[in-house]
Amino acid sequence: MSMAYRKRNTGKYIQYTIRVKEELLEKIREISYKEDISINDIFNQSLEYALKDYENNNN
Repeated sequence: MSMAYRKRNTGKYIQYTIRVKEELLEKIREISYKEDISINDIFNQSLEYALKDYENNNN
């Protein structure tokens, strides 16, 4: 299953610091450049996707 990233600027955001594996961040940067969306949007959309998948498989 593939994921389509899109530009969004909705919702309330809270600044939170995390550590990310270097190789994952490089891939995310590539997607950000290719899709012309922010790294933050990619993280948020990816986390939403992962949480929905988790909830669907664990309810």
